[in-house]
Amino acid sequence: MPKMVVNGVGVRGSYFVLMAKNVQKTVNLIMREPEYILLLEKRCTGEISQEESRQLETWLNASGENRKVAEQVDQIWNQTGGYTKTFQPNLELDFQKVQSRIRVQSTPMKVSWTQRLMRVAAVGVLLLAGIWGWNQLNTTADTIYTASTDAQAFPLADGSRVWLRQGSSLSLGSRFSSENRQVVLKGEGYFQVAHDPGHPFTVSLDNGAQVKVLGTEFDVKQEANQTTVLVRSGKVRFSANKDTEGSVLTANQKAVFDHQAAKIQLQQVSSLNELAWQTGGLEFVNTPLEQVFKDLERYYGIQLEMRNPDMRQCPHTAPLTSQPIEKVLESLALTHQMTLKRTGEQSYVLSGGTCR
Repeated sequence: MPKMVVNGVGVRGSYFVLMAKNVQKTVNLIMREPEYILLLEKRCTGEISQEESRQLETWLNASGENRKVAEQVDQIWNQTGGYTKTFQPNLELDFQKVQSRIRVQSTPMKVSWTQRLMRVAAVGVLLLAGIWGWNQLNTTADTIYTASTDAQAFPLADGSRVWLRQGSSLSLGSRFSSENRQVVLKGEGYFQVAHDPGHPFTVSLDNGAQVKVLGTEFDVKQEANQTTVLVRSGKVRFSANKDTEGSVLTANQKAVFDHQAAKIQLQQVSSLNELAWQTGGLEFVNTPLEQVFKDLERYYGIQLEMRNPDMRQCPHTAPLTSQPIEKVLESLALTHQMTLKRTGEQSYVLSGGTCR
C-alpha cells in the first residue's frame, strides 16, 4: 500500500467511519483502509491533490464494495453541507507518535475479560449511534443545491457534476445514487454526466418535461414560455412529458420546446456560446461572422452593426476568451481587415473587410 500523508480531518470525518449499515464491515473498513475514508472527505472538500486522486481512483476501481462506500460518503457529505473546518492536524505525525509510544512500552498491559467486554460494548454503542445518525440523514427530505453565483459547481454521488446559474436549483431525492440517477432542475443547469448505460440519468423539469441521458454534456434552460436543451457531446432524449418518446439530440444540436404550442423544434447550432456562463468566455470555430456578432452582443450586452453584407457568412475562429470587448473587436477587425468604429457607449460599427 503506498504511503500517504492526509491532512485536515473535519467533524464530518466522524460520520465517515460510522457510515456503513453493517457493524462488522465498518470495523473492518476502519482497521484495514482508513486512509481512503480520509481521501474521500478531501475529494468532497476539493482539497485532494492529483496524486491522491489517482490513488483514490485505483482504490474505487478495485471493488464494488469500495464504490458503495464512496457513494455513502458523498451522500453523508451532501446531507451535512455547510461545514467549515477549524483545524488541520497532521495525521501522519500523530500516527508516528502513537507508534513510538507503542514501541517503548516495556511491559504489555494486562486487560481483564471484563474490561475487554466493556470496551467492545462501548465501541458497539458508538457504531450503532453512528448508524442511527446515518439512517436519520438518509431518510430526510431531498437534498437541494442552490447557486448563489453563476457557474457554481456541485459534485454528485454517481460521479457526475452540475453547474448551476445564479438563482437556479437542483433537487436530489433521498435515494439518489449511481443506480437511481434522478434529479429535478429549476432554472438553468449544465450537466456533465458520468457514463453508465445500465442506469440512465434523468432530469425532470417544472413543466413535466424530461431529459434522459446515459453519459454526456448538455445544458437545460427553463424560461417562462420555453425550455431549451443544448448538447455539447454525446446523446440525449428530450421529452415534453414523461408519456411521450420525445426527440433525440446529438452534439451541437439544440431543442426548443414552446410551452404554449406544445411543440419541440430541433436546430443545428454553429456555436456553443450560449454556454459562455459556464465556460467563462466565448469561443469560435469556423463560426459565421453573423453568428459571431450575435454571440458578442448577448455576452457583452452591446450593439454591433456589420456594414458589409458579404461578410455575414465569413467563418471566424478564435480561442476561448473573456477579454474586454474592445480587445475582442480589435482582433476581429484585424483578422478580417475590417474598419472598427465606436458609435456610442455600447455600440460599434464594422465596415469593409475581406473574407479569407
